[in-house]
Amino acid sequence: MNNFLVFCRKPAIILLLAASVLLAQVQGSWAIFEEFQSLTVEKEREIGEQFLLELQQQIPIVNDPFLTSYINNLGKKLMAQIGPQPFHYKFFIIQDPTMNAFAVPGGYIFLHTGMINLADREGELAGVMAHEISHIYCRHMAKMMEKSRAATIGTLVAALASVFLGGALMQPLLVGAMAGGQSAMLAYSRDFEAEADAMGFKWMVKAGYNPRDMVSIFNKMNKQRWFEGAQVPIYLRTHPFTDDRLVELGHQLAIHKNNLPPEKDNPEFHYFTVKLMSICSNPNQFLRRMTQEALREPQNPVYQYGLALAQANLERDQEAKATFQKAMNLAPGNDLIRRDLAIFYFQHNHYMDALKLLNELSQRHPQDVAVLYYLGRIYQERHQLDQALSLFEKVHMLNPAFLEVYYNLGTVYGEKKQLGPAHYYLALHSLRTKALPIALFHFRTSLKNLSASDPRYPEVKRQIARLEKMRVRVHN
Repeated sequence: MNNFLVFCRKPAIILLLAASVLLAQVQGSWAIFEEFQSLTVEKEREIGEQFLLELQQQIPIVNDPFLTSYINNLGKKLMAQIGPQPFHYKFFIIQDPTMNAFAVPGGYIFLHTGMINLADREGELAGVMAHEISHIYCRHMAKMMEKSRAATIGTLVAALASVFLGGALMQPLLVGAMAGGQSAMLAYSRDFEAEADAMGFKWMVKAGYNPRDMVSIFNKMNKQRWFEGAQVPIYLRTHPFTDDRLVELGHQLAIHKNNLPPEKDNPEFHYFTVKLMSICSNPNQFLRRMTQEALREPQNPVYQYGLALAQANLERDQEAKATFQKAMNLAPGNDLIRRDLAIFYFQHNHYMDALKLLNELSQRHPQDVAVLYYLGRIYQERHQLDQALSLFEKVHMLNPAFLEVYYNLGTVYGEKKQLGPAHYYLALHSLRTKALPIALFHFRTSLKNLSASDPRYPEVKRQIARLEKMRVRVHN
């Protein structure tokens, strides 16, 4: 069920990512990042934030409210077992078929669609995420970065891109001994991997997952190298794999066998993977795949749901509507199917049909980000601005990794003539899309219209100072 349809990888975007970082250094726009003697929490945040800004310009990141919320809610479930952290962890899905997942300082964790494809149930995905969370929790990357005291944050961002995204492909751009040395040192040691395994095992148990799923996904990764020939998968280059790790995890399973949670499967995971496939796959190939699966298992609502998504993607609207209904008949209580039908209605301007479904869903699922977002979109279209604003603010609070809501917040505040928050959110949207001169313009305008007591005021000042030190210029 989870075998994604392979799409063409474009290695050039990885080269562009490193090039954008290094050219920026040459042009002086990284003047903010002076040499440092220790990697403080604040500098870790800067590294993570800058890495994300560069990544978003060159690498396709999935920005669907359901998918981003699912992955972040799973991350929050694991994070809840750890206790207070200096970072607000954010989880992102990179549209790429390679088997890869990685964490960068500042609490940013990225999973490739190829890695998600490898998982057959939620617990396996949780095992990968728990391992990556542990790398940040134990400050493994930060400790390795601190070894090079002369490195700038800009150089480290480029080195991170090289190690986690391109390996040797990026090396020609990392000229100089410092850049090359940075790349070489950022692969985890076996000791760090063993520690991340042990901590991830612990977080999984506390979160209610059986860590056998961690062993299962690691076994799949180990086998995957045989399918990729001489080219070792990126994940296994940065996360050295040894049989000793599997032996140790097996030993821990034996020790704790009487205290492990039961193995279980979350049905929502399968809807998550099908929805992801619908966004990341070739539409015609996805339609063929879902048609075949629906014929093979006609009573499985997941495949009818996927078929409806495929038909909607190809604008076969009447067929899609009928297939959504068939899926709901097979699973009458399934609100995931009902939610996507509501989104289908919204996208085809059937606002009353969408509103009815979304209102019902919001009563049962008051923290469902996708429901709240599209409900807000309907209120915005109908110029019911107070209702829209309340919903968009809640979406932002529940899932700050969902980019599109920044634009909606900015436009609604603008329509309400509240210029301070309007420009603030438009600045954040521009920042995430790396329209830096536009972001600086909006931040400056926001500062003029916010009171000093507004909780957004300090962040606006910080961003202005940061962009000005990067020598960003607002175009007249």
